[in-house]
Amino acid sequence: MIKINLQQMMLDHAAKKGAVVTIDEISKQTGLGRNTLSRIKNDPYRSTSTDIINKLCLYFNCSIQEILILEED
Repeated sequence: MIKINLQQMMLDHAAKKGAVVTIDEISKQTGLGRNTLSRIKNDPYRSTSTDIINKLCLYFNCSIQEILILEED
């Protein structure tokens, strides 16, 4: 099963910035809806579009392999 690693990416990004990273900040910077981001954060196994993954990768300046994790069922 593929997991979207948004929670961990937020924590890692906050550690690098030295400040808390919020859903609202990500929403403003990416144009993604706050509800969409909250659903992904709260249910990391939820199916989502490649457009959303692309925007998250650009925001976090990361590769797809860093934000998506393949876990065995």
